[in-house]
Amino acid sequence: MMDPPEDFPFPFSPYNIQKEFMRNLYMCLENGHLGIFESPTGTGKSLSLICGAVRWLLDHEERQKNELEEKIRELDIKLKEAANKVTDDWFSVQTGQLQVNAEKQEIQRKLDAIYKNEEKIKKYKARSMAESKKSKRKFIALSKAPSASEDVKQIPSESDTKETSDDFAEELILDDAAILSDSSDEEDTDDAPFRCSKIFFCSRTHSQLSQFVGELRKSPYAEKVSLVPLASRNNYCINKDVKKLRNGNLINERCLQLQRKKTTTKQEKTLKRSKTLTSCPFMPGNQEFLIAQILTTIQDIEDITEVARLHKTCPYYASRNSTQDGQIVLVPYNSILHKNTRLSSGIDLKGNVLIIDEAHNLLDAIERMHSATVTGRNILHCYSQLSQYQKRFEAFFSAKNVLYLSQLSFCLKKFIKVLGGSVKSNPGDKIDENVSSKLYNIQEFETVAEIDTINIFELLLFVKNSKLPHKLQGYIEKYSSDLKTNDKKPEKSGILAYLDTLRIKSTALEEIPVNEEEKSEEDLTSNPLLLIISFLECLKSSSMDGRINFTPGATIGQSAFKYFLLNPAAHFQDIVTDARAVVLAGGTMEPISEFKEQLFISAGAKPERIVTFSCDHVVPKTNIHTSIVTRGPGGLEFEFNFQNRNNTKLLEELGRALLNLCNVIPAGIVVFLPSYNYEATVYKHLQDSGIISKILKKKRIFREPKQSSQVNHVLEEYSKTIKNPSQPQNGSLLFSVVGGKLSEGLNFSDDLGRCVIVVGMPYPNVKSLELQEKMRYLNETVNPEAGNTFYENACMKAVNQCIGRAVRHVNDYSTVVLLDKRYANKVKSLPGWIQRTLTIDKSFGTTMGSVAKFFANKKMSASKS
Repeated sequence: MMDPPEDFPFPFSPYNIQKEFMRNLYMCLENGHLGIFESPTGTGKSLSLICGAVRWLLDHEERQKNELEEKIRELDIKLKEAANKVTDDWFSVQTGQLQVNAEKQEIQRKLDAIYKNEEKIKKYKARSMAESKKSKRKFIALSKAPSASEDVKQIPSESDTKETSDDFAEELILDDAAILSDSSDEEDTDDAPFRCSKIFFCSRTHSQLSQFVGELRKSPYAEKVSLVPLASRNNYCINKDVKKLRNGNLINERCLQLQRKKTTTKQEKTLKRSKTLTSCPFMPGNQEFLIAQILTTIQDIEDITEVARLHKTCPYYASRNSTQDGQIVLVPYNSILHKNTRLSSGIDLKGNVLIIDEAHNLLDAIERMHSATVTGRNILHCYSQLSQYQKRFEAFFSAKNVLYLSQLSFCLKKFIKVLGGSVKSNPGDKIDENVSSKLYNIQEFETVAEIDTINIFELLLFVKNSKLPHKLQGYIEKYSSDLKTNDKKPEKSGILAYLDTLRIKSTALEEIPVNEEEKSEEDLTSNPLLLIISFLECLKSSSMDGRINFTPGATIGQSAFKYFLLNPAAHFQDIVTDARAVVLAGGTMEPISEFKEQLFISAGAKPERIVTFSCDHVVPKTNIHTSIVTRGPGGLEFEFNFQNRNNTKLLEELGRALLNLCNVIPAGIVVFLPSYNYEATVYKHLQDSGIISKILKKKRIFREPKQSSQVNHVLEEYSKTIKNPSQPQNGSLLFSVVGGKLSEGLNFSDDLGRCVIVVGMPYPNVKSLELQEKMRYLNETVNPEAGNTFYENACMKAVNQCIGRAVRHVNDYSTVVLLDKRYANKVKSLPGWIQRTLTIDKSFGTTMGSVAKFFANKKMSASKS
């Protein structure tokens, strides 16, 4: 067994914990293990991942090449010895030579492929360098123009073209032919004898992947490896007429449709001669140049898109066609964790390495990704659209298409029946008040819904091959004003009726008014068929792996079916089997047992293949202070359980505690509360009791917004008032929500987070049918206590994410205050670096004294330096 390298190239002198991290990572990849790596934020986790993994990759490739060259030398010696050997048994000698030659040819083939690949990369570099100056000048000129990308020729939209109604109708008729693969016509389908080793690096968001690109640029490997950022068409598409569809599925289908040859047989030969295989102006374009750029320069999605606009070529296909030669491939979660997306993206994990960063919520992410919700409103609208579409074009459909469309309509009818309605129902119709929520496994649901005679696999294949979602979308856009739905309201007469008529004619189907609580992104989609398809896809799962929750609403439209996944390992099994090594990395990976039992072992991995590594924080003990506060200033016990949440005395005690802490803590304070509802309750009480006005004398107050679009504005203002406070204020206080938009992925470093306060313990709702079913499933499949452990862990994982927002680098310092006596029994569930300085305070005075002393010491240290 080989030893890891002693030294790793690093942009600066690495800490000892970073060296240990890289050594352990190196051996994990070399030995093909499944690793769980924990490194607190601020310890340089990203750089450690990059430098440890890339060092292994380059060493591995060098070893592969050297081993093949050595093997060739050994075989040459064998052949030479055989040729010089004097023997009467010439037949055996010749047979042996033939075998050695055959082995040598196979090895030489692999070696030649490596040499050829190296030569290809050299040519890419030469081409990229030759055109870089010219491209840069052109890019600068375009970027200074009033509209850098507006002059790019776009395909004409349907409204701009003069199509006859017959031509348009032809576009809306279902295809009988098999669907194109999700690839361009320009892709090389030949099996190459060589595939370079790859590291697939996966994170939750594109912004986190962009941060990875920035870290790689700073590393010593920026000039030594090729990096390919993969993303969806949604992120990469530069065709405005396609991009405006917004929905990912529709963008995919429109893109593929544009690449199909829309010709008659007579036109076929002319088309082939002109090599015009696409009606998208960006395909193929200068794909070779863009591929060369991607493989020779470290770029993120935005960089590649800008270069693609400049050269009028598609960045989506250029990035995908670069994957074969890329050494590091960046992918968002769903591109790896969703099998269909993985296959359609051309991602091959066999023999390669997968590193999943920010993996602390991986189990939840897999469950969310493979869950689906469909409302009664979605089903009724889909049935209405489908019926009218079928009625208009039925004469043009083949018998097989009619059969499958009828099956799909049959499923929708049955779903509506289970919801308590019929196809003539309106979304606003009331349902029986006595109907309660129910859970079904897939088999039970199909029996209750009476769809167990339908072959869901074949039905979904038809939907895909016929391009039904795209055809239906085109029909909706063309005839939306003619479509009839069951959203009926009391009849009006006179001027009101006339005004309503005008409004309906100018309103697209998706804009039909609904109650505020009914509005959601899913409900307002113009193509509810996409939601139905997602739900039907879930019905293909194993009956034991998930459940369907029927939730009745006040109306049929508000009632819903939700499929939720119980067994994330079912969708991770292929990854564990195919990949050479899998690494899960995060700032706080505890409880590690969850990943071992519910993911790796449940996916079929042997326990001995699993390795773990956890390192301490680089921040010294003197820079962190943690207090578990059991009582408030008036001596009242802090226990923010469900029963006490509206206790007026407890809320008053909380208000006094926050006010006292604001008096001794400088700069920024972030207060995390268990839910949006409780945050509203607390804030209202503090406002009514006058505490808010008192806090405002010390801190500007901000509240976490419910709208994602407002988050950046709130954070900017919060940061601004901390850096430039208005006297007599000395900073700001931000009310946030555990598990909300500010509890993960955001940095409250330095003055932005001198104290993180967590109020109460954010346990999930134990009365939830889904949670109860999940706990029951774990008790039956893992161990009898697994369900309760899962419930406890769900709370503490959320708390640990909030705590991790405070200390972000080696010189940072902060305090953590946990306001609830129950934390005293959860000390071991807190991060190790937090436990180092933790105290359990029996009185609030003790907390105030220790926090005041902590900041006094910091102030003194700052004045000395």
